[in-house]
Amino acid sequence: MTEVGKHLEIYTYENILEDLLNRVPEGIDIREGSIIYDALAPSAYQLAEYYMHLKTVAEDAFIETALGHALDLKVSERGLERYKSTRATRLGLFEDVEGNPIDIPLGTRFSTIESEGRTFEATERIATGQYTLIAEEPGSIGNSYYGDILPLENVEGLSKALLDEVVIPGQDEENDEDLRARYFSSIRQASFGGNWNDYVDMVIGIEGVGAVQVYPIWNGGGTVKVSILDSDYNAPSQSFLNNVKDILDPVIHSGKGYGLAPIGHQVTVTKPNSRTINVSMHVDVLIGHTKESVMPFIEDAINDYFLSLREAWDDSDELHNYGQTVYRSQIIAAILQVEGIANVDNVLLNGSEKDIPLAMTGNMQEAAFLGTVTIR
Repeated sequence: MTEVGKHLEIYTYENILEDLLNRVPEGIDIREGSIIYDALAPSAYQLAEYYMHLKTVAEDAFIETALGHALDLKVSERGLERYKSTRATRLGLFEDVEGNPIDIPLGTRFSTIESEGRTFEATERIATGQYTLIAEEPGSIGNSYYGDILPLENVEGLSKALLDEVVIPGQDEENDEDLRARYFSSIRQASFGGNWNDYVDMVIGIEGVGAVQVYPIWNGGGTVKVSILDSDYNAPSQSFLNNVKDILDPVIHSGKGYGLAPIGHQVTVTKPNSRTINVSMHVDVLIGHTKESVMPFIEDAINDYFLSLREAWDDSDELHNYGQTVYRSQIIAAILQVEGIANVDNVLLNGSEKDIPLAMTGNMQEAAFLGTVTIR
């Protein structure tokens, strides 16, 4: 990143005060506590504060270094806005004491069974005992919990309440670096009239979408396939895929331009196949550690690697070809960062010593998910 304002960092309180005191005529007492010192010190402090603010102003004037609200103002010059945080939409299932589906009043609020319970509100009836629940707190926090929920008020006849699939994932507010990258991408790759870049922008802009691969003419002229991951970089539910399809190209009016897709484009919305990869290895641990004690941290490190793959799942080359490989070397590198690990060897992926390339074509897309982790 360009070091905008770097030249202003020399104007510290100490440097400014020293420069001011050096300008005082000889013979005048400039020691700390003297009249001239006490007179110049506050001015030096104010000037140092001024230069500090001036450096911030300089940084906020450029996309590469602007932060927060200043970055919002800069990207707005190109018609872009920061993606706001959104609330998760979930499926709620409700039963009576005999296990039969039961209806509940709209507006009923429920809490998850956690140390920090999250609340959801029933907003729409789907079928008997099935309701749309909206998280009251925005962000991805509303995506993670599955299982029993408790009503915050009495619901007659209700015996069991479950928080089920994620219909539309909640997403966190776009951070500065992602917004900055999107700005530069909009300059390097022009979006227009349903071209490849236009589809990427359209789909990524849909609430709950985290990554997208676009395959033009995958099944003949006018056909476009978009394969997506949700904002948590997981495979989305079928109901979410249907929602994205309706936004882009409604089924009953496919190809007629009633959605975001241009007239004549028939859009297929799908998700990648989840390629589950089991990892086994031999590890040596340092004194004071055991294989059992480091196991949870090894799993976290490998999970982080797999997440980083899915976060980069929609990267492509200049010809918009996609490709990704699960590398044993990268898994070894991740494990070696775990405290207490001395060495890692004999890493197997699904029982093989080979790296695993993922399929990424118009007919088949895969995304890597971690299965079991075994220390031999």
